[in-house]
Amino acid sequence: MMAMMLVASATAFAGDSDALKAILKAKDYAEAQSLISSSLAQLTDASEKARAYNKLVDLAYEKFQKEDNIRTTNMVMKKNDPVDVEGMVAAGKVALEAAMECDKYDQQPNDKGKVAVKFRQKNQDRLKALRLSILQQGIELANNEKNKESFENFDIYLTSAKSAFYEGVEGVAKNDPNLGVAAFYGGRAAYNLEKFDKAIEYFKIGVADTAKQIHDLSFDFLLYTMRNKQKTAADSAQYIKDMLELYQQFPDAEQIYSSLSDAYITQGMNAEVIKLAEERMAKYPDSSLPHVYKAFLLMQDKKYDDAIAEFAKVKEDNSPVFLNSIFNSAVCKYNKASEFNEANSDIRTGRLKPADHDKFMNMLKDAQADFEKAKELDPEQKTVKWQYLLHNVYTLTGQKEKAAALE
Repeated sequence: MMAMMLVASATAFAGDSDALKAILKAKDYAEAQSLISSSLAQLTDASEKARAYNKLVDLAYEKFQKEDNIRTTNMVMKKNDPVDVEGMVAAGKVALEAAMECDKYDQQPNDKGKVAVKFRQKNQDRLKALRLSILQQGIELANNEKNKESFENFDIYLTSAKSAFYEGVEGVAKNDPNLGVAAFYGGRAAYNLEKFDKAIEYFKIGVADTAKQIHDLSFDFLLYTMRNKQKTAADSAQYIKDMLELYQQFPDAEQIYSSLSDAYITQGMNAEVIKLAEERMAKYPDSSLPHVYKAFLLMQDKKYDDAIAEFAKVKEDNSPVFLNSIFNSAVCKYNKASEFNEANSDIRTGRLKPADHDKFMNMLKDAQADFEKAKELDPEQKTVKWQYLLHNVYTLTGQKEKAAALE
């Protein structure tokens, strides 16, 4: 009995493990980091691991604070003492990562089954401002096209925001005014590194931002990333699922409607394009895009009259949507005239009867009006190539001077 009591007493008062003692004696964060990495398994329990990681937070934060104090003094006193900005931010990232690890172990119950969180509040408070420095440095790195380094900054900033460590904290886990900016920049850096899943994750955060510029830019980059991520047939199928999900979330967004319709067309799912267009026409009667998509497919099927009727419903303005619509309407009319000419010309002479010739001329002049409108909107043919077909119209209708002017 006495022997058992002595063993129990020795266990109860064993004190800190040698591994923890070594970590607590570390002089800088690099040494503490190395010791934790090599001896984590030798720490006796969650409490020791929490203390070890908290020591790493202390030392990393000390390095960060030292450099930040020099920087602040320089600003206030108009001095120019050297500041190790790179080392400061590196230490800040280590401090944040260590704080999250510390919190993970700090929340685990002790040998009596009780949870006594010791380090969370202090670490939350002192690392809040540190996160902002990491973000600012990340933006600077991104502007200098250092994608790998900037991504690391944005990633730790965003990861910490959704961690259990900062759960419910005002200005971090909720109502962070910088979250959308960090997400957009982080998404862009991730895309440049071909970390497409991360880019999509972060652009989605940016899309949810209330600032219009961040929302719009994130939306554009999100769709661009999803579209360019496709490498296989499985990717293309997943892309359509992703677009459908986004379309349900943001039914007003014409970018998503357009991307989904394009995806359907690429996969030959024309019936789905028509169905989607008709649903959108009913819900958004002032929208031009569904008429464009429906007309495009009708045009492909050589149903020119129906396509022309749909193109005519597109709102007239200076947008590329109207320009493409008026041009394609002209192409439909030109093709319709060409098919009429071929179908009704005399087999021997190749000529039309007078009545049919007049009809053919009127059809060409109808196309001419649309081609000339396209020319007016896009005189340098940056978007649509109207010159060749308009030249043919002028030639066929005997307008020699106009035809010569296009040569």
